[in-house]
Amino acid sequence: MRIPTFSILLLLACISAVSACASPTAATGPDDREAIARNGFSTADVGYVLFDPDSGAVLAERQPAKPFAPASVAKLPAMAAALAVLGPDHRFETTLHVTGRLGNGVLDGDLILKGGGDPSLSSEGLAELLRDLGALGVTRVTGRFLYDTSALPEMTEIDAGQPWTAGYNTGVGALSLNFNRFRFDWARPAAAGQPVRVSAWSVSDTGRVPLDSVTVQLGAGAGAAFTPLAATDGDAEGERWRFAPQPGMAASLWLPVTRPGLAAAHVFRRLATESGIALPAPAPGTVPPTATLAALHRSEPLEVLARQVLRYSNNLSAELIGLAAARRLDPAVRTLLESAAVLTAPAMLAAPRTDWAGLRLLNHSGLSAGSRITPAQTMALIQGAGPAVLALLPGEDEGKALPPGVRAKSGTLAYAKALAGTLTTAGGRTLGFAFFVTDEERRAAMDRAMDRRIAEIPPEARAWLVRSRKLQADLLELWIAGL
Repeated sequence: MRIPTFSILLLLACISAVSACASPTAATGPDDREAIARNGFSTADVGYVLFDPDSGAVLAERQPAKPFAPASVAKLPAMAAALAVLGPDHRFETTLHVTGRLGNGVLDGDLILKGGGDPSLSSEGLAELLRDLGALGVTRVTGRFLYDTSALPEMTEIDAGQPWTAGYNTGVGALSLNFNRFRFDWARPAAAGQPVRVSAWSVSDTGRVPLDSVTVQLGAGAGAAFTPLAATDGDAEGERWRFAPQPGMAASLWLPVTRPGLAAAHVFRRLATESGIALPAPAPGTVPPTATLAALHRSEPLEVLARQVLRYSNNLSAELIGLAAARRLDPAVRTLLESAAVLTAPAMLAAPRTDWAGLRLLNHSGLSAGSRITPAQTMALIQGAGPAVLALLPGEDEGKALPPGVRAKSGTLAYAKALAGTLTTAGGRTLGFAFFVTDEERRAAMDRAMDRRIAEIPPEARAWLVRSRKLQADLLELWIAGL
């Protein structure tokens, strides 16, 4: 199935013409007002819908037509749509290709590493490719070592409204490795006059590899340890950071990779050297039609990857899976905004009686303060996902167990909390639900004051999230016991 871009734009234009936010409505079902007040919220900040997933009957609701920030709850419809488009058995492929002739261990031609958008690609996957290459007898390449990222558009970050140093706001591309994060280590000099020691590593489950695509420039100053620097002619595709050690900061932390294709190629070259295969420095390129497939690495099935996304909520994985599915529908997709629109459109068209006014998904991960969705729209997407997808939902929220019988996708941003999925009541009924609480004013104020060099959220925002989780727990208890 392919949905042309112009149809998506027409659909979104029609939706935008409708009022984006219906007036608040009172709740039906168990009385929630005491729980909301006890946790320090206004009823205007809370929205939810509790429903029978089979009949669609609504059993309880509050502001079902008001748009809220979905945060990572956006991953649920993204995974459901991707499974429908690509199929649960879909596997992402990373490949090696060769040109020229091989003789006496020397490849007199080019070696090309091509990314297929595998969200789970690790150093171990690259080592598997190198084992197959070594089995062909290759020990040296006289031509070029190219990396091909043409399968997907490459972006330096998921959301421009996040801190530069946020390890969850990584670059996105067809050749993404070790979740596109690197570990930065530093140590103060052992004696006066000696330099600060710094290092950057690409880390997987079995070890770490120096990341040669990252350059760190030492500096001084108070307030921010890291600032990204503009690339120079010598490292136009690399990453450069200015590092100013701050009092009390940790000796090791995670930072985002913003040039994923180049980073993966450098790690591959390092691993090749360890395997006894000499490669030239990597350069961007594409696989020519005359190239020969030399090695292939395949990911686990999409159903397995989607379950992991719904449990661990990795933003990069959600974006890569969503992009792959959207480009299957429309190969012209170039941005995450376009991709989210294309992937959401089939579900919207399948539920014409749902009021889609106010829906705005800027990406597939929910990492954006600008995305919006209503509880009623989330209900329609949960129903459209179906039992097979809902069975992939975890019984936990950010690593903490949810009440027995609750399986859901959680979402958390500063001043925004969400949870959507299914629950089993004390009477044995299985119900669907979508819960949101957002403080629009405080989030907007935080965004206006944001310093992109600082990743930590304000203490008051952390306290707000503690209260929101307590409200979430109280409402779940109310619904489970009362229906």
